[in-house]
Amino acid sequence: MSFMYQRPNSISGMRSLPLLAALAASASAAAQQPPPPTDQSEIVVTGQKPSKEAIGKFVRDLTPVDASGRLGRFEHSVCPRVFGLAPSQQAAVEARIRLVAKAAGIVVSGAKCAPNIVVIVAADKRAVLEELRRHHGDYFGELSGNQIHKLVTDPAPGAAWQLNGPPMSADGKDIYIDPSMGLYVNHTFTASSRMAVQAYPQFDAAVVIVERRALDGLTTTQLADYAALRTLTGADPARLRDSNTPTILRALTAPMGSAVPITMTDWDLAFLLGYYDAQRKTSTPSQRSAIAKGMADKLHPTPR
Repeated sequence: MSFMYQRPNSISGMRSLPLLAALAASASAAAQQPPPPTDQSEIVVTGQKPSKEAIGKFVRDLTPVDASGRLGRFEHSVCPRVFGLAPSQQAAVEARIRLVAKAAGIVVSGAKCAPNIVVIVAADKRAVLEELRRHHGDYFGELSGNQIHKLVTDPAPGAAWQLNGPPMSADGKDIYIDPSMGLYVNHTFTASSRMAVQAYPQFDAAVVIVERRALDGLTTTQLADYAALRTLTGADPARLRDSNTPTILRALTAPMGSAVPITMTDWDLAFLLGYYDAQRKTSTPSQRSAIAKGMADKLHPTPR
């Protein structure tokens, strides 16, 4: 059977990267660099034993949905690129993001790949976003005008968003546009139900912009883990304001002198693994339930 979907008003993430790179270079020129990188050999997690209720809230808070009400993910491969740091530090952050992505079972492209995860460290986050909004608003993909305005005016030191690629069918295949209609046409034999969907979104690219001032006292590992969690899942730390769960997502806003995880926490890693383990073609409530169950299994291992 076939299903038709309106073509979204978005662009490929690849087309936005040259401008983003140029903006990053100009915004971060002659700025102070953060501390040297820490060891990149393994993912070390820290945290505390949580309740299942707390896990459920954490998952609900950190699983934003698109206009269709469904979760998006990178379905093919990722290629991180960092701008605005010294070359050795950029390489360390990129290597760490690659390590985190591989741990989640995401395919990571080779060294000379076309980047689709961009991390920008800038002296003025708002200035970079303003430049994009004024001259290249379509580089925000399918974000609405209100969403873009919120990104620009938000005083938080970090901003992140995803650009969607073509939707994927329940059979796990990209859905292409029929040029005669200008619509995505989904040829699938999988019927929809309350538990299953005929199509789901996927990320084409993701961008994180971080103000340099927020990196004082942080390592490249902390920056990389923060960026990885935001780009790979769309998780927004602003949604955790009334929660005391331990997460690397608060690294940029933690008061100076307060305790900050040295890497992503056990909550973060369990969430990321569950996010990419959950079945793509199931409904969002089913996916959230699967993520929470996976987290509970990892954070509350059954004694042998």
